[in-house]
Amino acid sequence: MSPSGAKRLQLAPAASDYDRIVQASNNRALTEADRSNFKKFEDIDLANDERLILVSANGTRYKIVVSDAGALSTSTV
Repeated sequence: MSPSGAKRLQLAPAASDYDRIVQASNNRALTEADRSNFKKFEDIDLANDERLILVSANGTRYKIVVSDAGALSTSTV
């Protein structure tokens, strides 16, 4: 369990009747995919032009923007 209390993906070792190289490759792929998922109780840092989009009740989509001074604003997407 991580310091925030979120559970991390823990894969079991490969069974003896599986091809260990294929299984290890699959485990690595699953572990990498798990790292890219958002977790509960952890901070979310958006980078590389990622955006936080919120949708209003009427379906209008808004992106959240923060200035260098920390002021929050929205604009439609």
